Amino acid sequence: MKAQVCCSLIAVLLCLSVYLSTTDAKKLVTGNGEAQPKKAKPGVCPIFNLDGAVFKACLEMCSHDGNCPNDDKCCSTGCGHQCMPPYKEKPGVCPKINLEDDMIGDCAELCSQDGECPDDEKCCSNGCGHQCMPQYKEKPGVCPSSNLKLGACAEMCSQDGNCPNEEKCCSNGCGHQCMPPYKEKPGVCPKTNPQDAIIGLCVELCFQDGDCLNDEKCCSNGCGHHCVSPYKEKPGVCPNSKFGIGVCADMCSQDGECPNDEKCCSNGCGHQCTAVSKVKPGVCPKRFPGVGLCKGLCVNDIDCPKDEKCCSTKCGRECTPPFIVIPDLCLKPNVC
Repeated sequence: MKAQVCCSLIAVLLCLSVYLSTTDAKKLVTGNGEAQPKKAKPGVCPIFNLDGAVFKACLEMCSHDGNCPNDDKCCSTGCGHQCMPPYKEKPGVCPKINLEDDMIGDCAELCSQDGECPDDEKCCSNGCGHQCMPQYKEKPGVCPSSNLKLGACAEMCSQDGNCPNEEKCCSNGCGHQCMPPYKEKPGVCPKTNPQDAIIGLCVELCFQDGDCLNDEKCCSNGCGHHCVSPYKEKPGVCPNSKFGIGVCADMCSQDGECPNDEKCCSNGCGHQCTAVSKVKPGVCPKRFPGVGLCKGLCVNDIDCPKDEKCCSTKCGRECTPPFIVIPDLCLKPNVC
């Protein structure tokens, strides 16, 4: 009885195979009897997985790509052929293998291509076989500069994924190790005067802010780099300049180049060191007796932060936001 059933099944499969082949042949012959060439669709068939071969039907559901809809291809199932979507490699890069950890990976082919892996995982080498792994993603940030004489000559990591938290896999000058990413310190480097460039040492005493102590920054000295304190603007306000009055030359570029409490100010055509104006623009607001503090908290405007002015309280002086007079709109200060 079993033999008859097997023979009947084989007969059905053979008939179906012959029918499909005959149908395909008819489709590939033109009216004048000339055969049309079979055109393969772009793409590659997914690799057949031997582990699933016994579960595939041994049927010839197609004979070439032309039998398949859309961009499907006629691919082997391990025991027959059927239409399947072509293999598409997932974007991204497989993580690198650490040679010291090669034996950790299973010596088995748990996958053959990306399509067999869930989500955005890729089919990657584990050092001895292949398995699905999360793709490698570089961490944000920049590696700190390396000192060729300080680093250990050992490969402690191969990529950012080997490092904890926000650390990156960086060169130490002789090998690689996990390091916190470089972070630029706040502030601005003082500008170098081209006339004084020869004063700076032509030596790279630092490469980035992280090489410097405290709040110092790694700045150019005109010929090399060294650690210096960041530029800080001096207090006070530059006096108003009238166009064309000053010398048309930049005698300074920032306050740090000026002596004492002078600031680098525009002269109307260039820049030069100038004594700060002790009076900031604006008008002190009108005070009523008994409202302000009876303390001298400032002497003049330059004692006050930002655009505040040193104003009378009728009993003392304190820093106060100014009252701005708008021309042609206010007839008298404080009365509009």
